[in-house]
Amino acid sequence: KRNISLSESIKKLYEFKCQICEVHLQTPKGAIAIGAHIKGLGSPHHGPDVLENMLCLCPNHHEQFDKFGYYIDPETFEVKQLKGFEGKKIKIVSKHQIDKSFLIYHMNKFKNTNNQ
Repeated sequence: KRNISLSESIKKLYEFKCQICEVHLQTPKGAIAIGAHIKGLGSPHHGPDVLENMLCLCPNHHEQFDKFGYYIDPETFEVKQLKGFEGKKIKIVSKHQIDKSFLIYHMNKFKNTNNQ
């Protein structure tokens, strides 16, 4: 079960800016950002619904992340395999502690999905 307040919390921490591209998408009804889980909720991933397992992403980077189009290096927090952002460190605010085990999980899924 998803806790909507966690998604809102992560978006507020990053002022609704994507941690990858730092774009702020504004509409007349408010900003668009997604509280994305690193290790997905539910089957087959069974990731927890906690801030340590979340990123704030724009819709494009969220979709690419979920489809294993790129990964974030768990040691350096650099974006890997994403054209235009290769080697860029993601923005991380001091109040957000990402659990590296979730990034390792996502990286391994990326490598399996992309035969690397």
